Amino acid sequence: MKKSIVLKMSAVALSVGLLAGCATTDQLKQMQADIDSAKQMASQAQSTADAADSKAEAAMQKADAAMRAADQANERADRMMERCCGK
Repeated sequence: MKKSIVLKMSAVALSVGLLAGCATTDQLKQMQADIDSAKQMASQAQSTADAADSKAEAAMQKADAAMRAADQANERADRMMERCCGK
């Protein structure tokens, strides 16, 4: 009698273990999908950051060029003022 109860309990435990294994597999699949989604979002964020960095670098170059042009214009104006009023 005890042997049959032990066998039945073992069968139930095995069934529960298999069902839990399937649920775990589904959970792992969902987790992998979430990881893949996070990787894709990170890749898109990196692309956006790279584009922003490129635009910022271009803006910095334009600002530097504008500053050089303004400095040159000031130097010319100073020289003209010296010629005009310095005599």
